[in-house]
Amino acid sequence: MRTVASALRPPRRDDGMASTTPDSAKDPASMATEVYVFGYPLVLMELTRRLETNTVEVSSSAAPTNQLLQHAALATPETKEVVRPNVDTLYTQAWLDLTAEPMVLEVPVMDEGRYWLMEILDAWTNVVGDPSSINPLAAPVTDPATGAEVYSYALTGPDWQGELPDGVHQLPMPTNTVWLLGRTEVFDDSQAEIQTVNGYQDLMRLLPVSAWPNDGSYDPPDGTYDPDLPTAPPSDQLNVTMSGPEFFKELAALLTRTPLNPQDPWMSAALRDLGVFPYDPAKLPSDERLELAKNHGLVLIKNHKASEPVNGWTFTRTDIGYYGLHYLQRAYIAAIGLGANLPEDALYPSISGAAADSTGAPLRYTLTFPAGQLPPVDAFWSLTAYDSDSFLVENPDDIYAIGHYTPPLADPVTGATTLYVQAEPPADAALQTANWLPIPTSGNFSVTLRLYAPRTDDIPASWPPPLVQVKGRHHSA
Repeated sequence: MRTVASALRPPRRDDGMASTTPDSAKDPASMATEVYVFGYPLVLMELTRRLETNTVEVSSSAAPTNQLLQHAALATPETKEVVRPNVDTLYTQAWLDLTAEPMVLEVPVMDEGRYWLMEILDAWTNVVGDPSSINPLAAPVTDPATGAEVYSYALTGPDWQGELPDGVHQLPMPTNTVWLLGRTEVFDDSQAEIQTVNGYQDLMRLLPVSAWPNDGSYDPPDGTYDPDLPTAPPSDQLNVTMSGPEFFKELAALLTRTPLNPQDPWMSAALRDLGVFPYDPAKLPSDERLELAKNHGLVLIKNHKASEPVNGWTFTRTDIGYYGLHYLQRAYIAAIGLGANLPEDALYPSISGAAADSTGAPLRYTLTFPAGQLPPVDAFWSLTAYDSDSFLVENPDDIYAIGHYTPPLADPVTGATTLYVQAEPPADAALQTANWLPIPTSGNFSVTLRLYAPRTDDIPASWPPPLVQVKGRHHSA
């Protein structure tokens, strides 16, 4: 039974950034660059947490600490709050502070076949818990407030000691700051189906262990709102606005309450020698060197290659979700997709292309899965299209993803399944419902395959198949 992912993933240091033993003679600027990359995800998580908890009460985009934010509707092309949204699940989100006491998360038992996943990240972006409908980790109990059958999880901080109530499954967390990113599958986009999932969301609860169980009368305290808090995207705050010296001061403050995960004697010595932790301004390199460390660190992160492309697809299937000592990989993944899942929970191959040729004529593409080679999953898969700004593609048929709601049609002779990625529908009307994914008529586009609960051992090294541009201008199929 898995509760903390780190127990299964040994530390590693193979990113070429650092030696395995402290080197006090190393150039402080080089060491500062390594520390910048090391601390990048921690600071990005903190800036994200501040923005998303800066509210007195739950709103559509923020919730006070230790309160659930339920996304009650699917994304549309008008959704601009996040990039690359999915239309397969409704999200549940919360930022937790476990300093005072554990928090109990309740997830209701849902109808058979409905996939849900509660991804739980520590302050370093490691996935340290992932109960799901496929592996709930615990037996259901009856919620005394609602009478519903629920899975109850107690998220406990690194310093907590005590006993938990019967029926509550412990999920020990290595940091007191925790980010919950939950997903609940929708079977289709009908209003009745959305309301069904909203009902499950209403049965989810998050409350301090001292208030559990209760009769439903627990009323969480109001949050706080700081009108001076920056509202720019956290990545912009970190990459553009925050100076090198400001970064290292922020990192030093965070380290006073955030244990390293995993423990790393080399990095602990580097932090000490640089005066970052314990904080010692007399040891810190000059502001100029710290600014250089930031700039060099960002270049390393930007230019890092997480994995080799597969048939043009960007596809990271290992070293994601939990990183050990692979700090450059951890920073890179945080920069391009904060909150990445473990590969056994979800995979997201993506590919991009031109929507039109040099004359402005729309281009057409196909993606063909040979017989027996549809995405191997224990839950479900989908293919979603995005415009050049990574938002859903507006189209008159309101088709934003395929593969999930309705199984695509396969060729009756070969057994192959071909998906048509193009602005206009294919000529064969039978293919327009489940095999056609609209893309823009101009500019660039991208598509993402989503594999939920993928069978990773069944994915060939040469998969996914290529996205092939169709020659000619006539309608396909």
